[in-house]
Amino acid sequence: MVEGQSRSAWKAVLGVCVGLLGGPAAAQVPELEGRWSPPLSWPLSAQHIHLLPDGKVMFFEDFAGGGQAPYVWEPATDTFAALPLPPFNVFGAGHSYLSDGRLLLTGGHSEPRVGEARAAIFNPYTGVWEPAPDMNDKRRYPTNTTLPDGDVLVLSGETVGSGVTNALPQRWVDGTQSWRDLSTAGRKLPHSPRMFLAPNGKLFFAGAWRSNLWLDPEGTGTWFGSTRSLHGGRAYGGAVYLDGKVLLVGGGDPPTNTVELIDLNQPSPTWTSQSPMRVARRHHNTTLLPDGTVLVTGGTQSGGFDDRGGAVFHAEIWDPETNTWHSLASGSVYRGYHSTALLLPDGRVLSAGGNGESSAEIFEPPYLFKGPRPAVQEAPDELLPGTVFPVSTPDGSQIKKVTLLALGSSTHAFDQNQRLLTLPYSVTDDGLRVSAPESNVLAPPGPYLLFLVNEAGVPSVAKKVQVGKVPSRFASVIAFSDVWKYDDGNVDRGTSWLASDYDDSAWKSGPGQFGHGDGDEATVLNATTPTQPTVYFRKKITLDKPVLAARLEALFDDGVQVWINGVPVYSKNVGNGLDFGKYASGSTSNEYRRESLSLDSAPFVVGENLVTALVKQVGPRSDDLSFALALQVQFENFQEEHQRAIAFGDRWEYDDSGVDPGPSWMAPAFDSASWKVGVGQFGHGDGDEVTVLASPRPARPSTYFRKKIHLSGPVTSASLELLFEDGVAVFVNGTQVFARNVGRLAHSKYATGSLENARETVELVLQPNPFVKGENTVAVVVKQVGATSPDLSFDLALDVGVQVPAP
Repeated sequence: MVEGQSRSAWKAVLGVCVGLLGGPAAAQVPELEGRWSPPLSWPLSAQHIHLLPDGKVMFFEDFAGGGQAPYVWEPATDTFAALPLPPFNVFGAGHSYLSDGRLLLTGGHSEPRVGEARAAIFNPYTGVWEPAPDMNDKRRYPTNTTLPDGDVLVLSGETVGSGVTNALPQRWVDGTQSWRDLSTAGRKLPHSPRMFLAPNGKLFFAGAWRSNLWLDPEGTGTWFGSTRSLHGGRAYGGAVYLDGKVLLVGGGDPPTNTVELIDLNQPSPTWTSQSPMRVARRHHNTTLLPDGTVLVTGGTQSGGFDDRGGAVFHAEIWDPETNTWHSLASGSVYRGYHSTALLLPDGRVLSAGGNGESSAEIFEPPYLFKGPRPAVQEAPDELLPGTVFPVSTPDGSQIKKVTLLALGSSTHAFDQNQRLLTLPYSVTDDGLRVSAPESNVLAPPGPYLLFLVNEAGVPSVAKKVQVGKVPSRFASVIAFSDVWKYDDGNVDRGTSWLASDYDDSAWKSGPGQFGHGDGDEATVLNATTPTQPTVYFRKKITLDKPVLAARLEALFDDGVQVWINGVPVYSKNVGNGLDFGKYASGSTSNEYRRESLSLDSAPFVVGENLVTALVKQVGPRSDDLSFALALQVQFENFQEEHQRAIAFGDRWEYDDSGVDPGPSWMAPAFDSASWKVGVGQFGHGDGDEVTVLASPRPARPSTYFRKKIHLSGPVTSASLELLFEDGVAVFVNGTQVFARNVGRLAHSKYATGSLENARETVELVLQPNPFVKGENTVAVVVKQVGATSPDLSFDLALDVGVQVPAP
C-alpha cells in the first residue's frame, strides 16, 4: 500500500433540526437515540465498502476514465492509504470473503450498462490484487454467496444492456482456483439478487422479486420453487440473515415501510409480517448489530429512482425479541443510491457514499451509552464448527448473549457477506465456554467478529476470529441435477423394474429436475391427457465402503416413493405405490422434503447400489409434475460409542428453597452458584434418600436440579432412566425432552397426577437434537402432587451414543 493522506477536517454540522425526517443534525440524546458524528471528508464516494480482517475499511467507486483507485481507511487513526488500481474497473462487482480472508470480486463496469467478465481477488494481508480466471460472460451487479466448503457462487449481473442479465450461475472452486458452470440452473434474476445460504445447505433467493426460490448448488445446479413474500417487489430494499432467518425491510417503488420475516430453519418456511418501519424507505442500508438488532439508515421515502426530496435522515432500529422499531438520531447527509453502511469491530456503524457524496458519518448506537463494555480478554483465533471454546472475560456472569458476525461487504443496499449467529454458552470461573456453530452450513469458513453482549445490551469490542473448515460427515452420492434413467411412457411396469438386473436400456435419460408444467425443469417429461398416474426412475451408484447413516432429499409433485436395493425407504402421498393406475393420495406443489433414513434394514451394500423411485400425479387433470432426488451418505469412518453420561448417585446442584428461580432456570447460562450440591438419590419421606431435601408444610410444588456434562462428540442416540414422584420434566440445554404428570411448568403448579417412586426408561427423540459436542446442561424440575404430599424422590441416569472417529 501507498500511505495516503489523513482526512481533512470535519465538515460543519449541516443546518438545524427540522423534525424526524429532515433533521440534518437534530439534538441527540445518545442513550436513547444514539449519536452521529459530523460528516467526515473522504477522498472518494464509498459506493462499495468492505470490513477487512484487520479492522480497516476498504472502499471504492467507479474509477473509469482516470478516476481514483480504491482506498483503505484506518478507523483508529482516521487516516487513508491508497491501493493499487485493480486489473479492471470493479465498480458494480459482486464480492464476498474467501475462507482465508481474501476478497473475491466478480464482474464490474466495462462501459455504461455493460458488465465485465473478469474476476479478481484482493489480498488484504499484502494489499495486492491477485488474478482470477474470467467468468463465462459479463456481469454488472451480480451477487456472491460463500458456500459451506469455502467455494463461492456468483449469480446474475448485467451483460450488455438494461435487463440483459447473465443467467448462468457459476461456482468459484476455491481448491482449484477455477470456475464451474451450473449448467442446469440457468435463470434470469434481478440485479444484486438477495441470496442467502440457508440451514438446509441450499441458497435462498429472497428478492427483490416477490417470488422466492431455492437453489441447490450441488452438481450442475437445480432451482425449485419456494414461497412468495407478502409485499410486492422490493427493489433496493434491505435484506439480512440472522440465526437462520431472513428479514426484508422496505424497498420498492413507491417505497414501502413494510417488513417481513421468514424462518429458514422450518421445513416449509413462510413469510410473516413484522411491525413496519416508522417511514417508507428505498436505497437505505440495513446493518446487523452485535446485540441481534437491525439498524436501518438513509434512503428516500419518495417514489422514482433516487429522489433526494424524500431524504430520510433518521436511523431506525428493529428489536427481534419485541418486534418493535425505535426511531434514532438523524444524520446530516442524504445517503441514497450508491450509499453504503458497515458494522465496525467496536460496535459503531460507518455510513458513507451516495451519488456524488465523498463523505462518511459514524453512528454510535444507543447501546454504547448504557454503561461499561464487557471485555474479551482472550479467545481462540480459530473456531472449528461443532466444538466448544473458552472465552476469558471478567464479565462472564453479566453476559446475556454471544454473537458471531461475518465481515460486512456492502453495495447497492445489500451486504453480500454479513450474517449473524447467536452462540450457546455457559459461565465458567474465568469466563465462558461457548459452542461454535454446528457446521459450516451455518457459518461458512472465513473471518468473523466475535462479540459479548452484557445484560445492559452493551457489546464488547469484537475479537476477530477465523471460522475453520470442517469436512461434512456426509458425502453426496446423488445430487438433484444428476442424470437418471426414466420411463414416462404411460405403461405399467409391474414390479420387475425394481430389480437390479432389469433391462432399462430402452428408457430415456436426462438430468434433474424432471417434470412439466412449472418452467423450472432440466428434463421435460411427457405430459399426457388424461395425466399419466405414474412415472418411473432408476439410478445406479457405487459405494466403496459400508454406510453408517444416510440423508435423502426429495423434490416432488404430487406423490413419491423411493427404494434402495428394493427396500422402500421413503414415501409421501402414495398408498400402494406399485399400483400403476392409482393417483397420488394428496396434492403438493414442488414440495421439498429432507429426511434422515432409517437403516434398520441395511439397504446399502458395498459396491453397486440401485436407487429407484416413482412419482405420482394427483389426478387425471393434474397440470404439472416434479421430481429430483439427492442422497448423502455417512461412511463408517465414524462409530457410535455408548457412554453413561449421568449415573444414579451422581452429584447435582439443587434448589429446594421453594422460591421461584425464574423462567430461565433450565438455560445453560443460568447462574446456579447459590444452589446447594448433593448426590442422588434426592428426596424426603421414604428413608432411602442420600441427600435429604427440605420438607415444608404445605409441600412446595417444585424442586429444581441442574448438572453439567461434557460429551466428546455429536450425540446420535440417548435414553433416560428416571426415578421420581410425583411429576417430572427434563431439559437438555434449555429444550424439554421429557415430562410426566406436568401440566404447566409454572413454579406454583403441582403435579397433575401421583406416582410413588416411579421408575421409567425413555428413548429420547433427537429431532431437533438438543445435545451439543462439549458442555451440556441437564436440568430437571420435580413436582409434588399437592400441598399435603408427604414424600418426594428423584434420581436420573443418562446413556448416550456419541459419534467418534473409527479407529
